Amino acid sequence: MGQEASAAATNLLGRLSRVKGKAGPWRSLAMLPALALIAACAGPMLRPQTPTGTGAIVQEMPSLRISVEAEAWRGRPRSLPDYVLPFLVILKNTGTTPVTITPADFLLLDDANRQYLPLAPSEVVTLLGGRASGVGASPSVEVSGSTAGGTSVGVGLGILLGGYGTDTRDVIPQALAEGPILAGTEVKGFVYFPHPVPGFKSLRLVVAPQALPAQPRLDFEFRRTGPSLGQ
Repeated sequence: MGQEASAAATNLLGRLSRVKGKAGPWRSLAMLPALALIAACAGPMLRPQTPTGTGAIVQEMPSLRISVEAEAWRGRPRSLPDYVLPFLVILKNTGTTPVTITPADFLLLDDANRQYLPLAPSEVVTLLGGRASGVGASPSVEVSGSTAGGTSVGVGLGILLGGYGTDTRDVIPQALAEGPILAGTEVKGFVYFPHPVPGFKSLRLVVAPQALPAQPRLDFEFRRTGPSLGQ
């Protein structure tokens, strides 16, 4: 791994606990450095659960057409998918009134029904170290529960050592913007998620716009074809 990968891997530790589900993914703090280094070397490869197995998945609900694509990141850093999962989302308002989109409209589920919340673009920049210099340490402790009765506890320590850090200039500009989508207009951008825990086989990106509460949620399903975090 190069300087960019090493810096990003160490800073990833502070955010790895952002997952809810049946059981906590990290058994001890001692496991975190090794898992982060593995994540820096290879990210999961995702393919849509469609007959072609490539490209975007497109679905519609009244007033909104939604396209979701994995493996679409072409920005900086190119290594971003090694540390987080970026999904390219295209939304077109096919109705007659504005539809407001927020991060709470998105949720990622793995095949064990563990839930992953979106990462704010600013969190991704911080996680990767940005263009920081010097030495920094960022501790993180999180405890979360789920409706299924499980509890997840995460403890992490991110450390960035010197250098110029990672070139993250595209992370925020290419993120999906929060706010209203006017009638007849289309917006697109990336929604970022943490890597799932080891061993997942498939993922579902759930889209349930709170601005359209009467509409059923849409599930965009992907299968893993490459190595997952920790394998």
